[in-house]
Amino acid sequence: MELIRDQTSHGRKSAYPVVAIGNFDGVHRGHQAILKQAVDRAKTRKGTGIVLTFEPHPLRVLSPMKDLKFLMTFEERLRWIEQIGIRQVRAVSFTRPFADLPPREFVRKILCDDLGAKEVFVGDHFAFGKDRLGTVRDLRALGDEFGFQVHAVEAVSIGGRPVSSSRIRECLMAGRVADARELLGRDYSLEGRIVPGAHRGRSLGYPTANFIPPAEQVTPGNGIYAVRAELKGRILNGVSYIGTQPTLGSRERRVETHLFEPQDDLYDLPIRVSFVEWIRPEQTFKDKTELVRQIEEDIQKAKTFLNS
Repeated sequence: MELIRDQTSHGRKSAYPVVAIGNFDGVHRGHQAILKQAVDRAKTRKGTGIVLTFEPHPLRVLSPMKDLKFLMTFEERLRWIEQIGIRQVRAVSFTRPFADLPPREFVRKILCDDLGAKEVFVGDHFAFGKDRLGTVRDLRALGDEFGFQVHAVEAVSIGGRPVSSSRIRECLMAGRVADARELLGRDYSLEGRIVPGAHRGRSLGYPTANFIPPAEQVTPGNGIYAVRAELKGRILNGVSYIGTQPTLGSRERRVETHLFEPQDDLYDLPIRVSFVEWIRPEQTFKDKTELVRQIEEDIQKAKTFLNS
């Protein structure tokens, strides 16, 4: 898949460009519906499936004081978009001047002059241009004027509500990783590099692989989770703790994962942890004996979830 970061292709056009527009944070089931329809249409017309997205996220520019957490890194978004079959991603630099483009100018400069779009796929509540004044109806009218078709894809609903990135964030922050999985279509995951800990888990008989969660990404709520970890090219079952270790007096929030299969020295290795099921909230225990008893119970519950 080709990634183009500038706003102009300098006259180079792809074969019959079919463009899907969006931020696609999480590449959840709703996003997948838009992307798959664009890919299928591009294949039918022997064209090119293209994603038009924005970097940084528009809210970083329009509402810089808002502490927005993402569902995945930009690089992860590219990987999932590529898996669906998109052949090119055009990442437009989202700046204040770009945000101030009127809807018609956005269409003319980006969709027509730059991409040469023949067909455009968007969500049915898509808005664009300065102050998000452009609607799907406006986009269709501009498509008629400039010569491209517009397809508004109906939102995917689960549990009577539309799937959205904000809904998934709410699930994760409440620890409801199983609900998030249903909306995403896969387990939610975090990745990082394993860092040395205080060896408290090892001293209790349950060594952990620890990493600090990415600051800009949503971390599930504090508690214990059944997980699968991708490490050294293998998928390993385990149980993860997210929190500040109140019983042991620690304060820094980390993801600490006990792998059921013993591992050698893991420091500085990359690890991806996928959250399968929530087990219990973070607790404070009166002593280490009580803590170890609870850890043993957590491990048995995690194994039950992971083997079911």
